[in-house]
Amino acid sequence: MIKINILLENYSINEQYKSRHGLSVLIEYFDKYLLLDVGPDKKFAENAKIIGFDLSEVTHLFLSHNHNDHTWGLNEFIKINNNAAIYIMDNIYNNYFDKRYFFYMPIGLKLKKKYNSKIIQLSNDLSIDNKIFFMKNVITENRKPTFNKTLFKKENGKIVNDVFDHEGILVLKDNNELLIFNSCSHNGVLNIIETVKRKFPDKTIRSYVGGLHLCNPDTQDHENPEYLDYLAEKLKTMNINIYTGHCTGKFVLNYLTEKLGNMIHEINTGMELEV
Repeated sequence: MIKINILLENYSINEQYKSRHGLSVLIEYFDKYLLLDVGPDKKFAENAKIIGFDLSEVTHLFLSHNHNDHTWGLNEFIKINNNAAIYIMDNIYNNYFDKRYFFYMPIGLKLKKKYNSKIIQLSNDLSIDNKIFFMKNVITENRKPTFNKTLFKKENGKIVNDVFDHEGILVLKDNNELLIFNSCSHNGVLNIIETVKRKFPDKTIRSYVGGLHLCNPDTQDHENPEYLDYLAEKLKTMNINIYTGHCTGKFVLNYLTEKLGNMIHEINTGMELEV
């Protein structure tokens, strides 16, 4: 089993930990400390202090995608840790937006220029020691979350719908089993799982950690029951432990728990889990 600490999520296990809409997951992976995302501010670092973890020990930071609730804590991380390898499946100069009524709110990376050279910008899959993989999603045959429709990027001077080719999938090997980490699953949890299955056809997927983007964080609207039933029926056949929160939404968590039982587990700030 692999130990993880939820350094930041929308909700906390108690008042000791600071929470905010975002995600940051610390992963103890054999002789390495990996970090998935840094949330929207320095709260992830404050919570790391509470659990007694020194962020300077992180060896690799993976930024799941270029949105504020996952990357705006990056300046704080680099101040603490100037040695970790930092990866993003993107060009850091790309611009992203969340449409609020008629206004396009910028939500892309805000990084001090002096730190630009610290970021390793990937366009292809990455393998580290043939145990740690950071991958692009290549499957689109299953439905994607409908709440993607409010998210945009600037391309050739025009603002267009984001297709999330900048969303990276972190995959870890644990003997003959795999762990998948994907903070928001904008490409759809089923597409992400299928991408990993096709990449590693001889391996079993044990766990999936991350939000499922089934809820609008501003309005708290959620996917309709028809979509959730479709998703639950597909997941039920896979026998994968799902650890989720953030953009999944409380209503959806409860709904999927009724359908999937102990296959699904809620994550909150301050939790220590074995996955």
